[in-house]
Amino acid sequence: MASTKHHTEELQNEAKRLKRDIDDNRIEELKARLDKALQDGLKELTRNPTCINVLFSISCCGRCMLRFLGIRDYEIYELTSKEIKEILTGFRTIAPTATATVTEPLDAADQEPLCIACVGTVQHAEDFVDEIVERIRKEAYVTTTFNMNVTLPTSTLVRNHAIAVYWRQQLSAYPISQVDIKEIFKLLISWPVERQTGLTLDFSSELRMQVSVKHEETKDDHVFLSKMKESGLIIKSKRENRKTIIVGDGRHHVVKALTSVSDERFASVGTVPPTAISTKPELESIEMTRESVYMGGRYLKYTRDVSQTPWAIGTTVLAELSVSGIICDPVKEAHRADDYKFVTAGREDANVRMLGNGRPFYIELINPRIPALSADIIKELEEKINTIMPNKVQLRRLTAITPEDCKVIKDGEESKTKSYSALCWTSNPVDQDMIDAVNEYTNKSFSVEQQTPIRVLQRRAQMIRKKQIHSLKAFPLEGHFMVVHLHTEAGTYIKEFVHGDLGRNQPSLASIVGCEADIMELDVLEVDLEFPPQPSPEMT
Repeated sequence: MASTKHHTEELQNEAKRLKRDIDDNRIEELKARLDKALQDGLKELTRNPTCINVLFSISCCGRCMLRFLGIRDYEIYELTSKEIKEILTGFRTIAPTATATVTEPLDAADQEPLCIACVGTVQHAEDFVDEIVERIRKEAYVTTTFNMNVTLPTSTLVRNHAIAVYWRQQLSAYPISQVDIKEIFKLLISWPVERQTGLTLDFSSELRMQVSVKHEETKDDHVFLSKMKESGLIIKSKRENRKTIIVGDGRHHVVKALTSVSDERFASVGTVPPTAISTKPELESIEMTRESVYMGGRYLKYTRDVSQTPWAIGTTVLAELSVSGIICDPVKEAHRADDYKFVTAGREDANVRMLGNGRPFYIELINPRIPALSADIIKELEEKINTIMPNKVQLRRLTAITPEDCKVIKDGEESKTKSYSALCWTSNPVDQDMIDAVNEYTNKSFSVEQQTPIRVLQRRAQMIRKKQIHSLKAFPLEGHFMVVHLHTEAGTYIKEFVHGDLGRNQPSLASIVGCEADIMELDVLEVDLEFPPQPSPEMT
C-alpha cells in the first residue's frame, strides 16, 4: 500500500512539472497568435466587438469563449482561461450591452468560477491527465501511438445551446463556425499525455482510448426537453438485468431534440443563460482497447477424453480438458490479451482423435497489450504448449497471421475434404462379401442424403444435407469388426453414415454391408486445407 501511494505521488509530481511544459517564450508566442486571430476573426462578426461583452456577461471560461468565437488555432487553447481572458479584455467595448452585466477581469489570486458552458471540462482539462497517464503506464501496451476519443456530460450539449440562444437574444449575429467542445477537450488532454508518456496522438492508431467524463450536478439538464412535444425526446425507464435503466436520453436524441425546438420555446422552458454550478466534473471511466491480432496453426489430439472447447451441460463438466484451453491460454498470456476466440476448420467430438497433420485453427487475441511476437518467441511458445499435455494435445506450425488469412478457414467449410479411419462393428460376422461391397467404392464417389442427426436435433434445424463420399476402403478384423477408411466432403456426419441413424441417412455403411452397423472408434486422419498460409519451422 505504501509503495503504491509513493508511486502515485511520484506521478503527480511529475505531472505538475510537465503540465506547463511551455516556456515563457512559447506563452508569449501563443498570446500574440491569439491577439492576431481575434483581430482577424472579429472582422467577420456583426456588431463586433460587442460579442465579447456577451461572453464576459456570463460565467464562461476563456477557452469556451474562444470556442464560441470560432478560434481554430488549437494550440492557443493551451493558454489558461485567465491568460485568454486577459487578452480578450482588450477587445471589449466600454459600454456593456443593455441586458448584460459585464464582469471585470479576475486578479491572478482570484478563483475563477466554474464555466457554465463546459461545466469545467475544457476549463480544467489538465486535471484529468494524471489518472489517464497512470492508466496507460499500468496497462503497458507495446505501442508508439494512441487514438483518443472522449465522451463529455450530456449537459454540455444543452448548455452550449442555451448560450447560443442567449447570444442571439443579445446580438443579431452568432459565429457560424463554433468549435466543437469535444475537439478542444480531446487535444487538451492528449498533448500533455504525449509529453508524459512519449506516445504520439494518431487518429489511425490501433490503440484506442475512450475517456468518459460525468457531472452529477447537471446530469438532468436535458430532462426539460422531454416536456416539449415538438422536441421528440421521450425518456423512459425500464428494468434490465435487475437494474433500472433510463433509455431515450442518449446524446444523439438530445442533439435532435435541440434542433427541433425554437429559440423562443427553448428559452420559455429552459434556462437562458445556463445556471451557475458549484462542483467540478469527474472522470467516469477510461477504456483502452486495441485491434485484435491473430495466430494460426494446426493441432493434433491423441486421446479420446479431450473436447475441442470447454464442454459442460449446466454445472456438469463433461470433459476436464479442452484443446482450446491447452493451446489458447498460453498464447493469450504471451500477448497479455483480455480474451480469445478459438476458430477451427470443423470440429471433432471429444471421443474422436485428430491425427495426421492436424486440424487447422486460428486464435483471435482480443485487446492484446503485446501485438506481435518475434519468430523466436513464437517457436518457444509452441514448444512450451507441446510440453503441457504431450500425450494428449500437440501443436504444429504456430504463426502470426492476418485477418484476411482467417478467411481460409471460413471458405474451407464448403470446399475442404477430410479423411477418416473408423473402427466399425457389424451385427453379422465380417466376411469377404461385405469387404468387397464396401471396396466397390474405393475409387468411386457417391452422394448421401443426411437428415439432421437425432443427437444434435436439439441445437440444429431439421433439414436434409447432401454430401459426397469420395472413397471407401474396408479392412477386415476378427469376428464382427472392420476398419473403414473414408475420404469425404466437409460436414459429412460420419457416425450417422455408418449406422444409418434409424434410416435418416441414405445410403449408409449398414445398407452397403446388408446388416446393422455401428461405429466404435473414429479418428480424423487429414483435413485437406492449406493453412496456415505463412509456414513456420516444424517441431522436431
